[in-house]
Amino acid sequence: MQSAVPILSIARQSERYIDVKSIPLMLAASALLASAGATAHGYITKPEARGYLCKQGGNSNCGAVQFEPQSLEAPSGFPAGGPADGVIAAAALTQFGELNEQTSSRWTKRAISAGANSFEWNFTANHATRNWRYYITKNDWNPNQKLSRASFDLTPFCVVDGGLKQPPMVVTHNCTVPARTGYQVILGVWEIGDTSNSFYNVIDVLFKDGSTPPTPTWKQAGTIYPSVDLNPGDSVASRVFDASGELPQLATKVTIGSATEGQRNNWSYQLATRINAEQPQLRAGQLGANGKIEPAYGQNTIYAASSSALTRVEVQINKDQTPAPDFSVSDLKTAYTIQNGQLSIDFHVAATGEMDLTAYVYDAAGVSKGYASATLNSSSAPLAISLNQPKAGAHQLVLKAVVKGSGAALQKTYGLTLSDGGTAAYDYVFPQSLGSYKAGSRVLQTKNGKVYTCKPFPYSGYCQQWSVNATQFEPGVGSNWQDAWLAQ
Repeated sequence: MQSAVPILSIARQSERYIDVKSIPLMLAASALLASAGATAHGYITKPEARGYLCKQGGNSNCGAVQFEPQSLEAPSGFPAGGPADGVIAAAALTQFGELNEQTSSRWTKRAISAGANSFEWNFTANHATRNWRYYITKNDWNPNQKLSRASFDLTPFCVVDGGLKQPPMVVTHNCTVPARTGYQVILGVWEIGDTSNSFYNVIDVLFKDGSTPPTPTWKQAGTIYPSVDLNPGDSVASRVFDASGELPQLATKVTIGSATEGQRNNWSYQLATRINAEQPQLRAGQLGANGKIEPAYGQNTIYAASSSALTRVEVQINKDQTPAPDFSVSDLKTAYTIQNGQLSIDFHVAATGEMDLTAYVYDAAGVSKGYASATLNSSSAPLAISLNQPKAGAHQLVLKAVVKGSGAALQKTYGLTLSDGGTAAYDYVFPQSLGSYKAGSRVLQTKNGKVYTCKPFPYSGYCQQWSVNATQFEPGVGSNWQDAWLAQ
């Protein structure tokens, strides 16, 4: 364990290696050394630094730092040099930029008291060390602004001399932490002795009454991570465990009712609020300086009563597997024959979900010729539409459904061909099976309800010559239809 060096002494030492005029030159040299591949790495594990908590799962949505919290390296010289304001937490490394996010509720905080405290570093590569320095935010710092030099008391409250020696892989420093109240940030700087770089770790801590940590009546048991947005119908639930296994009776569930409720920060707040209302042995939220645990919009820690046997709480997201509301039509024909001036269109509809359904038949002029309706709840029903004065020709059946609860509207349209009772028999409905037309083939033209016969050779070849852009041989309506067809 390293011994503490008086602040005044280190301040004098720092004059030898921090010269404001030489900062540009130092930064350039640092860049060269960094590019050469300095291999010293390490991070603060007690109390856990922000990046290390990302690795441990105590912080969420951290990005790449969760895989390498030991790599927060930047040029030395803080506060005169080092990472710029706004990017101190990430050591000015863009790949770790999530660490620079800063609000009063963004990061998990560790309880701390003023006075004697221990800080532990773990090294993955323990280079020779110049010193370790610890800074703390000012009493009046703004926790909702990115960390800057203005946030900190720029006189370190603890300095440990490294003696330009290689430290062991784990080092503990005993420091006296000054009095503070509420949420504060401690910046630990490890200055390497044989390069011009340092490692920068920030620790999120929480004081109570300026001196003592919150009363430990609650123990951390889990975390609500706002990891994804959810959809209506999805749900999120807490799963509570003791040493014997899961306790289903202590579960708390929230079902998402709207897109707004499903936003990640909203559902995490709602779940934390409901846990607090329903489970006397649990609390969810963020621990405040007053010792109270309050739900937050974002990440929430789940605590279990210290006196309880509860060991952990997991959060499970369940995606809604309920089929989306829909309906289908069966027993519907594409062509119907008018008999004695009357016609009824009969078919079946089946629905998934609860809905009010209406069905209309329209003629080519858009005039409604008949109507029917049904209310369905994951069921089926027959529908019959008696047409008013039906006429031969093209028609459309339009079905509309309004889903109960959501008000969502569904619509499907089907084409129908009506012909008079005297209409001749036909083989095909034009232009279906176009490649099969030959001399003598009879087709029904839905545009006028009439049947046409393909002429004998050598004219029968024209019967197959049709496309949406070349309609001259279309039976009954094309400009040259009589070259290919005979009307019945």
